[in-house]
Amino acid sequence: MYLHRFIAITILLFLSTLMAEGQTDLYNRYASRTDIRVASVTNFTLDTGITADVTLLEAVDDEGWKWLCEEFNLATLSPEQQKQMDEGWDVAFFTQRNRKDPTQPTPVVDNQIDLSNTCYLGVSYLARTLYIFCCSTDRQSDVIVNYLIEKMRHSLQRNNKP
Repeated sequence: MYLHRFIAITILLFLSTLMAEGQTDLYNRYASRTDIRVASVTNFTLDTGITADVTLLEAVDDEGWKWLCEEFNLATLSPEQQKQMDEGWDVAFFTQRNRKDPTQPTPVVDNQIDLSNTCYLGVSYLARTLYIFCCSTDRQSDVIVNYLIEKMRHSLQRNNKP
């Protein structure tokens, strides 16, 4: 009984170390750049009892934003979206990406997205910020998707107000 509990605790500690290490790798990958700000938050609260690790990348200037758009292959805004941005409204979206390298698409195994190696990339064009969420459970994934959808919905509601 104690051996099983010890093994379970050891596995959980190992997995949490891997997750934190992944966030550290992301942070270190971009921290030396002077045209973007980088922050890594462990256990960011998304909902009651639900947390996730998130790395934020924020462009400091136009060159930093251009680099982020190219590095992460972000969509070019449509003329209507650009008009909204010019009026101060946000354009936001999110997508799944490769957890080990968020600049790459999600890995596919046997014609299915490999959820164990997936992260979520949220983008705010107005704030010129990327949010990279890493999670390890289906519940975390569900909460992250709902969180990002709410951010997009809020942006749309603000954009559609007269």
